[in-house]
Amino acid sequence: MLKYRLLSPRWRKVLADLWGNKLRTLLVVLSISVGVFAVGMVYSSYLMFERDLDLSWKSAAPASASLYADPFDEELVDSIRSLRGVKEAEGRRNVDLRVRTAAGEWRQMYLTAIPDYSEQKVNIIKSQTGAWPPGDGDVLLERSSLAELGVAQGGSIQVETADGHKRNLKITGVVYDPSQLPSLFSGRSYGYINMDTLEKLDVERQLDQVNFVVEPWVLSGKETAPIEAVGRRAWSKLEQGNTTVFWLQVNKPGEHPLQSVINALVMLLTVLGVLSLLLGTFLLVNTVSAILTQQVRQIGIMKAIGARRDQILRMYLFLVGVYGVLALIVAAPLGALAASAVTGFMAQVFNFNSGGLELPPKVLLLEATAAIVVPVLAAIWPIWHNTGVTVREAVSDHGIGSVIGKSRLDKWIDKLLARINLLSRPVLLSLRNTFRRKWRLALTLLTLTVAGTVFMAVFSIRASLYSTLDDALDYFRYDVSVGFTQNYRATRIEHEILKIPGVRAAESWGFTSGRILRNERKESEDEASKNVFILAPPVSTKMIQPKIIEGRWLLAEDESALVVNTETLKDNPQLTVGSMAVIKIGNRKLRFTVVGIAKSTLTGPIVYAPYPWFTGAIQEAGGARSVQIVAQSTNPRDQIDLGRKIEEHLKKNNLRIQNVDITWEQKQRIRSQFDILIVFLLIMAVLLAFVGALGLMGTMGINVLERTREIGIMRAIGASSMAIAKVFIVEALCIGVLSWLLGVILALPIAALLSYQVGVMFLQSPLEFSFSFLGVGIWLVLSALLAVVASLLPARKAAKLSVREVLGYE
Repeated sequence: MLKYRLLSPRWRKVLADLWGNKLRTLLVVLSISVGVFAVGMVYSSYLMFERDLDLSWKSAAPASASLYADPFDEELVDSIRSLRGVKEAEGRRNVDLRVRTAAGEWRQMYLTAIPDYSEQKVNIIKSQTGAWPPGDGDVLLERSSLAELGVAQGGSIQVETADGHKRNLKITGVVYDPSQLPSLFSGRSYGYINMDTLEKLDVERQLDQVNFVVEPWVLSGKETAPIEAVGRRAWSKLEQGNTTVFWLQVNKPGEHPLQSVINALVMLLTVLGVLSLLLGTFLLVNTVSAILTQQVRQIGIMKAIGARRDQILRMYLFLVGVYGVLALIVAAPLGALAASAVTGFMAQVFNFNSGGLELPPKVLLLEATAAIVVPVLAAIWPIWHNTGVTVREAVSDHGIGSVIGKSRLDKWIDKLLARINLLSRPVLLSLRNTFRRKWRLALTLLTLTVAGTVFMAVFSIRASLYSTLDDALDYFRYDVSVGFTQNYRATRIEHEILKIPGVRAAESWGFTSGRILRNERKESEDEASKNVFILAPPVSTKMIQPKIIEGRWLLAEDESALVVNTETLKDNPQLTVGSMAVIKIGNRKLRFTVVGIAKSTLTGPIVYAPYPWFTGAIQEAGGARSVQIVAQSTNPRDQIDLGRKIEEHLKKNNLRIQNVDITWEQKQRIRSQFDILIVFLLIMAVLLAFVGALGLMGTMGINVLERTREIGIMRAIGASSMAIAKVFIVEALCIGVLSWLLGVILALPIAALLSYQVGVMFLQSPLEFSFSFLGVGIWLVLSALLAVVASLLPARKAAKLSVREVLGYE
């Protein structure tokens, strides 16, 4: 108490303002804390992502590029290792088969065989628990696959080979493969075996993948072109060994394959975090202006006894600084905890090691700036403006007269309300009070409108993502796709498929991959595109529906015609309708004429050729490597069961299957990936809504204080507590509905812009924009609920005021 008395009067007043109105202090501190928390969480998460993802990725000695091909011998790996510019190369064998989960479901799985686990130099796999390396007939599971399979170390898994044989593999350990996409994104489980186990899986002891690292002098920053050039030479080496290459995967130097996705996600969260900070600052400005309006007489008295304007300015700025310090104390540890939780969640989703909780000094400095410096700077103008009042103006202020509207807007509102006879007087008073303090109303509306706009825009992004996915998968008119390890007669495949109950239609396709050359010269092979998939469906196919954006689709009389999709044009911009295209397939070079361009559908670079001519040109006439099937049932569960029946039937008839894909499962997997983004955006939108609710609650609390005498007059003429409370609740509802209307107007262009940017960042092409009216409806309900909840406490306080209390109010 003695220390308190030793303080000068101005600082005692600051403490009195802080402690005397605890609710107001709490609201201001919370409003600043939300913004500081959001900024701190996002920035800290970004730093932890950057640190942990980079460490995990580099610890694997990641490949610069990988080549996937038909089986080949180890000698071809040695030939790639000897290429100029290649530092190291290693071969592996991937076996694509079915695995039975603990729940009894059959799913796709990759088993990778590595020749020598003790000499790994590229894409290093690390043992976490259990045996190392795997023994004959054993499997080491990648850690991201444990939850997918529902199994644990020491147990076993049952797999089914391409020949239909079932084998049990003992789980002797768990490993971590930083270079592997997590099971959540790929939809497949991963296991690692030795080369001896291949024979038990009906697979030859050969390799089908080469991972290589280029020499440092090859690299040019983050550019992938130098790596692609080396990859094309390695491709040619494999082709010289009579091996068909399917795919060249090039990694950006020093960057995780999902780095761009994470960066885009963090950038979106950063934008929303900064918005939270700005809205919290607006709320602070609103509150400070209201405090000064309420304390006009106090300012006049201070000036009357000698206080200078700059002294009063410093006093109120100090008050704002204290608000900021309190907010920092609350937000900094919460932001660090949230960042740790977010990083831990993302580590599971993207399969990297999380370094745990950390609060870097640079994050703390940013939070301190956001909590103290930004609010103080924002408060200078309203404080300076309101402290300019003269002593005479201050001591003659009565509160009511100072807010009587005199503008044209006020007069127009008065005339409009005077014509409304259906509403009760308390409701009319609420409508009129809504526009009394226009600056305060504007800041409150701004906070709620931005929150509502972002909330509705997030729902529109979600709708646009789903619309884009549905539009892309509308290309697929089949329910099940089966790929084979080799070429089979199309008539045989379709004959066997149509025997199976539940199949409505089946269509066999030719399939292979190749590279598009600039011309037929030998030198052009080193400048060829990375790779394209070549599909050869019947020209009258009903199984797909490509969207032709230029030219035409294939005709029955076409021979060397080609339709290319827009993804192919990114690597081959020289292709236009009517131009010539040379594609190298193995050791063959085929000439095509481009007759059409189709829109890409999340399927990568694809070109289409007429089935009869193409299969003859690659000496597989009448054959097929895949079959597309339409099910009789539209039920997803029935389609999954049908896929299993098809696989079992074909394997019993000696057809070696590479993969079985259910279109519905692919759609659900992609949708679940989109949902990760949506969840994070919705969390930030809810934070913004929370700031808006705090702002409205603060506004209503200030309005109650400002209208204390008016409440007394209403009491004196017989107004009930319910009627008084109703005035403030209806006023809050008016503000909520107004913010909703403004938000709807702004949400359309903002949602369109954000949908475009999200599409470019995550899918490298704009989304099919779809405005979400569901989001509009949800926000209308939420804004009304927030308004009611935010007004309950101030309304209750107003209803409790007695006539004696208000008559003594100064």
